[in-house]
Amino acid sequence: VKNRKLARAISLQGWREFRVLCEVKCEKLNREFRVINRWEPTSQTCFCCGYRWGKVDLCVRSVICLSCGIEHDRDENASKNIEMVGMGHRHDLKRTGSDCKTTTVARCCDPSRITDLEGR
Repeated sequence: VKNRKLARAISLQGWREFRVLCEVKCEKLNREFRVINRWEPTSQTCFCCGYRWGKVDLCVRSVICLSCGIEHDRDENASKNIEMVGMGHRHDLKRTGSDCKTTTVARCCDPSRITDLEGR
């Protein structure tokens, strides 16, 4: 809603009406409109390997995956996961056996797993 050109229109119409308008436009242009589950853990899962690290405080902006060792920006990781889920590629297909274990809730002070904006 921070976009000045769209903020008022989106706020007045409401998010449900905005979704309906997007669905109609996609239908008109012969595009596919997909909706993912509201509770999909997109910011809690590595988009590369599918490892799930659990809930992380919103103040934490960067996460290091314990499985593949790659550092992810929280928002970029979530957007890639949303794209994968929307396209029908689920992380569950990559996981087998003990690979699907999740960790406990991450803490801000655990530097081996999580870094915040200052890199602490």
